[in-house]
Amino acid sequence: MPAILLVMVGWGFDNLPALVLNPARGGLAAVALAGVAAVLLLDLDLRPLRTGSPPVGKQSLQLGVLLFLSLSLLWFLPFADRRGILILKGSYWRYLGLLFCCIGVTVRVLALKVLGEYFSAYVTLQPNHRLVRHGIYRRIRHPLYLSLLLVPTGIALVFASCLALPVMLLAIMFVFDRIRREECLLADHFGSEFEDYRRCAGKLLPHVL
Repeated sequence: MPAILLVMVGWGFDNLPALVLNPARGGLAAVALAGVAAVLLLDLDLRPLRTGSPPVGKQSLQLGVLLFLSLSLLWFLPFADRRGILILKGSYWRYLGLLFCCIGVTVRVLALKVLGEYFSAYVTLQPNHRLVRHGIYRRIRHPLYLSLLLVPTGIALVFASCLALPVMLLAIMFVFDRIRREECLLADHFGSEFEDYRRCAGKLLPHVL
């Protein structure tokens, strides 16, 4: 897996056991492996580059930049943690980050299981697209975006990085822009059905947001 390899390269191959000896970092490794196992066991349909209608336009460029930043962070965070660069004081940050990652990965797996063939990294609709309102989507309209807020911020906190706040702010900007565009698309396509759904389910948290 490229992500795990980047973390190992950032930390350094000369002392890999120390990477997971910290309970929070070891817990993050366990969460990552559990997520991979869930994808395999549930046979989740992971094809994020599905296009549909309307055309994806410049979304590929936006997602490419986001992917580059994400991969760069996966290298830099362990690199900086091992060398004490931009590190937060206090071990509780690491465990808060691990909690974020646990929740985020769980939410993501549950959402992907329900979405199935409708899942796409693009804001677009698939052929014969139906409005998903069951499972985790019964109470939360955008659980995948919730996971995008929790997991990157959580990973930064597990490595006790001062970059956790910028990562969270960047994730918030990306997520709320995507939600705005996606909800406009869904409202145009599904009309009153989506408006009824919007009244019943929270945007990111049940009955809160």
